[in-house]
Amino acid sequence: MADPRMRALTEVAERNPSAAYDLGLRLLRGDGVERNSYQALEWLRKAGDNGHTQAQLALGRIYLMGFEEMGSDPAEAQAWLTRAAAGGSKEARDLIPQAQAAKKDEQSLYRVREAYRKSWNTWYTGYPYYWVWGPSGWYSR
Repeated sequence: MADPRMRALTEVAERNPSAAYDLGLRLLRGDGVERNSYQALEWLRKAGDNGHTQAQLALGRIYLMGFEEMGSDPAEAQAWLTRAAAGGSKEARDLIPQAQAAKKDEQSLYRVREAYRKSWNTWYTGYPYYWVWGPSGWYSR
């Protein structure tokens, strides 16, 4: 890490959850530092794990809606939103039902995908071929 500004921000963020949250936001936005969503999530998680309610809410929203190449993760969203709500966040409390509904939808979709995957190898066996190969080439039945 050659950038002295980033080094200074990182040193403070290691000791202070509010600074870790701030650094996470800066990295998400590219505000004064090079934009890096992976590092942003790492710093937000560090702040959230240390009880920073706004970081927990931010993580809940990110996991609920998905972010960049990362799809949504309703279970992870619910976990972070629950922590933020316990810390007094009304917005997190209001978002928890959305996370729960998304989690149920995700579980339903998983069941459908699993049923399809298990039947995938057999669904086509009952269908006849319309064209078959014979002595003089392909012909229709």
